[in-house]
Amino acid sequence: MRIFLSLCFLSLLFVSCEDESGAVSKKATIQGRWELVEARKNNIVTGVVQGLYFEFWPNDSLATNLMGNDSPGTYLKTGDEIVTEGVKLPLTFSIQGMTDSTLDLRSKFRGFQFDFQMERAVPEGQDVES
Repeated sequence: MRIFLSLCFLSLLFVSCEDESGAVSKKATIQGRWELVEARKNNIVTGVVQGLYFEFWPNDSLATNLMGNDSPGTYLKTGDEIVTEGVKLPLTFSIQGMTDSTLDLRSKFRGFQFDFQMERAVPEGQDVES
């Protein structure tokens, strides 16, 4: 009887362990195109940067339209910080949160705090669910 109970307990233990193959298989990465969902200036929604995007490429280069025009530059990601260079407004962004499809950034400029809620752009020809 003890052996039977032990086997039942072990069976339950193995069944309760989750297989991580169903989880998001690729780690969230900064690389790709990110488009603005919402921007806040000192915690107040602002439309001043409507249409904002960032494109981060594997070779540490980027493109953005932060100042209204397309601007190429470079970036350095260290931990939860992104430093942009060579763009019209070089800034340091703090990553507040990141998943494979969302990116929340914070930066300070001229005494104002800016929060950017970004969403990964889906490449043309791909479904949102694929």
